[in-house]
This record gives sequence, C-alpha cells and structure tokens, in this order.
Amino acid sequence: MWSGKGRGVWAHPAWRWLHPGMRVKRYAALAGLGVGMAAWGLGQALPLPALPPLAAWGVAALGGGLLVLGVRAMNRSMLSAFTRPEEVPERVYVRRRLERGPRVVAFGGGTGLSRALSGLKEGTANLTAVVAVTDDGGSTGRLRLAYGLPAVGDLVDCLAALSDHPALPRLLAYRFRRGEFSGHTFGNLFLVTLYEASGDFAEAVRQANAILNLRGQVLPATPQAVRLAARLQDGRRVVGEVALREAGGRVREVGLEPEPSVVMGEVLEALRRADLVLLGPGSLYTSVIPSFLPGPIREAVRRSGALVVYVVNLMTEPGETDGYTAYDHYKAVAHHLGRRPDVVVVHTAPIPEPVLRRYAAEGRHPVPYDPRPFRVDGVRVLEGDFREAGELAQHDPKKLARAVLKLV
Repeated sequence: MWSGKGRGVWAHPAWRWLHPGMRVKRYAALAGLGVGMAAWGLGQALPLPALPPLAAWGVAALGGGLLVLGVRAMNRSMLSAFTRPEEVPERVYVRRRLERGPRVVAFGGGTGLSRALSGLKEGTANLTAVVAVTDDGGSTGRLRLAYGLPAVGDLVDCLAALSDHPALPRLLAYRFRRGEFSGHTFGNLFLVTLYEASGDFAEAVRQANAILNLRGQVLPATPQAVRLAARLQDGRRVVGEVALREAGGRVREVGLEPEPSVVMGEVLEALRRADLVLLGPGSLYTSVIPSFLPGPIREAVRRSGALVVYVVNLMTEPGETDGYTAYDHYKAVAHHLGRRPDVVVVHTAPIPEPVLRRYAAEGRHPVPYDPRPFRVDGVRVLEGDFREAGELAQHDPKKLARAVLKLV
C-alpha cells in the first residue's frame, strides 16, 4: 500500500495504472482513439466556425481534461460502494502479477497444506488445493456421521488460507462453545449448509469457492464419503484415521474405502495444465497420501508434465511415522503415487532445544535425514532452513513458497 512518504508524485497509487500487464493502458488508448475519431467526424460533418490555432488547441486540451476528470469521478463514485478507490490500482496490480504466476496443484490436508497455501498465494493466483477428505475425528467426524458426507474440516482450513480477506480465517475457525453447535466451527457448518441447500457435495464446494472469492480454488480429493483403510506390518487391518493413530503399528499401505468412483473434473484439468505439483507438508498417511489416492488423480499426476515436489515433515507423527527417516517418507509417497517425486524438500537446519523437548514430551522427534539413499535413487533433494521461527516446529509459509516456486 502506498505510504506517500519521501517517494514523490511518482509514488502515488494512480501511477500503478501505467505498470506493464495492468490491462488498462490499451483500453485507455482505445477510448482515446474513439473520442478522437468521433470529434474528427463531427468536425467534418458539422459546419463549425474555424478557430485560430491557439484557440483550437485550447479547446482540445480542455475537452481532454474534462474527459479524464469525468471518467475518474465516475469510477470513484462506482468503486466507493465496494472499496476505497485509492486502493484499486494496488489491488489490480497485485492481482495481475499473481495471475502471471506458475500453475500449482497442492495436495494434502490439515495445518500443513493450509500453511503452505498461505505462502503460495503471495506468489501466484493459479493455485488448486486438492484436500484429503478422510478425517473422522472431532467436529468433522460428528458431521460425517450426521450427514453422510466427506470430511469438511481440512477443506475449510484451506478455503480460509486462500481468502483475500484478513478476517475470514478467524471467522471460519470460530468454534461454538454451547448449545447444539458446541464443538463445531462456523466454517464446518457453513460448508454443511451449502451441501444441504444444494444436495450435492461437489456443488457445495464450488459455491464456497465462489462466495469466498479465493486466490485459486480448493477442491476435495473426491466428493464421495470415503474412509481411510490401512494395512499394518503385523498384518492387522485398520479402518479410520482415529483408529490408525491409536493402533500403534507400522503402516505397510493405505487405501480408501470404498474405492471412489468420482473425482471432480476441475482437479484433473488443473493437473493437466500444472507447472508444479506439490505434495505436503502434512501427516504422511492421514493427510498427504489420502489426497492423491483416487485412481484418476494418481494417473493424472503420473501423466502430468509438471515438476512433482514432496515436502518432508519436520517432525515424526506418533502412531503414524514413529522412527521414520526422510527417505522412509519419500518411499511411502513414491509407492502409493506410483512414481517418484522429482524433488524432495528437507529441513536440515538445527531446531532449538526447548522446541525439541516440548515435542519429545508428545512422542515427536525430528525426522532424520541421510542424503545417500536419495543419491542412489537419483532424486534431487532441496536442503535448507524451512522452519518458522518460534516455539513450534512447523514450516514457514513464506520460506517454503519461495523455495518451491523458484523450481519452476
């Protein structure tokens, strides 16, 4: 936003209209040409008295000035109903810049994907988030049982992350504390309401995208109500995300139950056009892998000419990836996807001891990294400091977005 301090007249927001790619100068020139042609035609058709050259130029200048002032006043009058007129050039400039960004399809769920999206949306508006819909705990689990629909919680988090309005994430995350709505968030109820009104989950998601005016789009991995099914190394079979976390065994393979027969066409179209496919960050078996498990999606990723990038978690997940190395994470993704990621992003900077102690008390530890097996597989690893400063071990949205967008 323009501050006007020490930058002179050229720093005024109005000069944003002259920046390349604003799609304004061409139309202003077209309008000017039209006015000029109309004036010339009238001058030829009407028997107007001839003016001295100086007076003629004065009339022309006055007419041009009145035209500019009139159009400016008209635009300010109309735009004032929606936003502050002085903000419009900056908003248009940002929107046009983001529209020229790379086409990114991001897979996952939970906090990991929503945080990644909040960083990516500052570098491109060509974003598609494909979200896992297998969560069966908390508010989402209760709504699934009541309405027989896919999980809505992670979808809502991603809708909030891609919103342009700063108040929307707080509004969608608001959790009711009493009455029949106790424990539910406004965002979950909002999406369920759209589903009840439309009778179709895919249509409800489309309507949510349109209403919230996002930088990109948020779509479910499948609009069908499916659950996560896992086969453990000891032979046990577990159904449900909550049950998997409580089972306490090493996972051999996961799938969806029932096998989804429908995926949204928008997901497949986004993959066809993508420059970058981003997997994660997020819980390996309960967020990242379930988001690309539907057969048509896996096939579309395998056929895509996009760069496929997998982001390894900073910490292990109790009951899910205990003892996993970065290479174990990568191999699980490659196995379920049916192809290797082109690039693996690994955080290699030290994590402060107080943070490590806090996570160790929860049974979570840094994911060990050894570059040698990646070199054997011929996979490029992007190493670096991707952690957000503070008391938590989580990816920094801006650091991560800058790193992955530079790859394309």
